[in-house]
Amino acid sequence: MKVYLVHHADALSAEQDPQRHISQKGRDQADRLGTRFRALGVAPVRILHSDKQWTIDTAERIAAKLGTENRTAKAAYPINTGDPVAPFMSEIAAARGDIMMCGHVEYLLRSASQLVCGDETRKVVEFKPGNGTAVCLEGEGDDWVITYAWRQDHAAG
Repeated sequence: MKVYLVHHADALSAEQDPQRHISQKGRDQADRLGTRFRALGVAPVRILHSDKQWTIDTAERIAAKLGTENRTAKAAYPINTGDPVAPFMSEIAAARGDIMMCGHVEYLLRSASQLVCGDETRKVVEFKPGNGTAVCLEGEGDDWVITYAWRQDHAAG
């Protein structure tokens, strides 16, 4: 099984857009990431996101590139900074296929750490230089490894 952790794309400021949709830069980031995932054959059964507009926009743009628009859903539990990762770990354990989470960096960092070493406080990956970064983990049960990561600065042009 694979778990894809995606740091949301660049968002507009609250002053620019009170709902904080992703910016043109963010749309480009999400589209590049979706195109990259499509080229790699990524096919998650679910693409989860938080209730924040910028994570919704990121998930929907990636899903559109993958042809999986009907697979996006708001996580049934909070996934913001400081929220417990246990519900996400339970969802991964029960999943019948690959899962993608478009979320917030701190939650994603803790999720990766919990999967890889069973301790969400031990950092195992970094999402710098920032928005639109993705990490793929592969495994099952207590045996997970990071198989690849992709950053926006890896994109050509």
